[in-house]
Amino acid sequence: MSRTNLISLSFLAALSLVAPAANAWPLGRLLHLHPAETSVTDSRISFQLVNKSGIIQDLDINGKKYTLMPNSGIAITAPAGTQVISQSVGQGHTKGDVLFAVQPSLRDNTVTLR
Repeated sequence: MSRTNLISLSFLAALSLVAPAANAWPLGRLLHLHPAETSVTDSRISFQLVNKSGIIQDLDINGKKYTLMPNSGIAITAPAGTQVISQSVGQGHTKGDVLFAVQPSLRDNTVTLR
């Protein structure tokens, strides 16, 4: 019985040395003691942006440049309040115009540029 106690004691000692380094392990999130504190909700909004005009549309969204060919689309993910700015002249807008701002009602919807 003393051998079983020695094995159990060795296992507990090894486990106590591994627990503090659990976050450094690639699967460390599985052993985290407070998983609720590590879960962060993603407040970004995903939507589709489709170019139905006959011209190439250049856009600036959150500092990134996007080029949409005619009759093509792209999936965008941006924080709420981000402005979609035209970087080309189009029908009804000029370069530098704010086309729209990202808002929660756009989540999983399609926005069409004409």
